[in-house]
Amino acid sequence: MVGVGRMVERHRKSASFRLPAGVSPSHLRGDELAKSFDKRALPMVHVPRGVKRWRLGEARRAFVASAVALLVLASCGGGSPTAPSPVPRTGQTLAPDQLARSVAQRLVSGDFIEPVSDGLTLDVRGDLLFVKGVIDRRSYRETSALLDRSPSVRTAVLTMVPGSIDDETNFALGRMLRAAGITTYLPARGLVASGGTDLFLAGVRRIAERGARVGVHSWASDSVSGDDIPRDDDRHRVYLQYYRDIGIAEAFYWFTLKAAPPEGVHWMTEAEMARYAVYTVLL
Repeated sequence: MVGVGRMVERHRKSASFRLPAGVSPSHLRGDELAKSFDKRALPMVHVPRGVKRWRLGEARRAFVASAVALLVLASCGGGSPTAPSPVPRTGQTLAPDQLARSVAQRLVSGDFIEPVSDGLTLDVRGDLLFVKGVIDRRSYRETSALLDRSPSVRTAVLTMVPGSIDDETNFALGRMLRAAGITTYLPARGLVASGGTDLFLAGVRRIAERGARVGVHSWASDSVSGDDIPRDDDRHRVYLQYYRDIGIAEAFYWFTLKAAPPEGVHWMTEAEMARYAVYTVLL
């Protein structure tokens, strides 16, 4: 397994992050706990300064852009997300243990290699959609088209999704998965963080295997951290609305702001994941 060592650095605002050289997600245990933000958690890791979650630019523009995204109902081309209109799913809904066996049979070693460029790698294997990479402006259109062509898919397996560089697209993609009734699945060697965590949370069922990594942190805008902004500030609304739309409690959002600063990542413990209903089933 290749560690998450080299991430997308040519973007000023990227949700991707860097682990220490030679360290893979499976190594982040034991003596590394001494570096953690919380004694029970995994270590903080570097994120380029100025990063946020994730393409908000300037706060006012972000709020307006997100509102506009909800009104873009007629656009069919380009990279802009459209309103979800999911094709009915025809595949069987498997029990968690059956789904785990199906995922294990279809995983390949390349699923856990870090992405080296923007964009999602999407691969339908049987009735499973395997997802890896950094969410960008193309991700909604590409995922939507693939799901339309693959009505038997009922589960998205997120193997290595370290973030997003486009909030508008990421939130539209998450809402689409939710509307389509998609289950999200995180294997034991899998990793999601920042925008990737937001995407995992969109699942109607969220199944995680023990050992999977789930990372969160605060966002930043113009060098101001989300944790430093009053709770009644409009800049929080775009995030809070997304969590409401996918059925996640507001408390989770406030937790992420305090869990780690924008330049770091906090790896959630099992207790934290249970407290904030990150998963619905833990295997």
